[in-house]
Amino acid sequence: MSTQTQTLALVQHLISLITERPAEEILPGQRLYEDLQMDSLQITELAQKIETETGKSIDEDLLAAEGATVALCVDVTDAAS
Repeated sequence: MSTQTQTLALVQHLISLITERPAEEILPGQRLYEDLQMDSLQITELAQKIETETGKSIDEDLLAAEGATVALCVDVTDAAS
């Protein structure tokens, strides 16, 4: 399993916990605000959970940007140090 695939599974799982949606229904192209109806507090919680799980510093502003997708969360996580 590639790192990106592992990160996608992690992000889907965390979004599932936050939004109470089944992880298998959370797709890479879905937008956090528009499609998953996440609000700014949930985006903050997502960034914090990613940081806790990975030990990486996540730029919350990138996740909170208009049109941000699940795939962007994966890219931001993989690029973080």
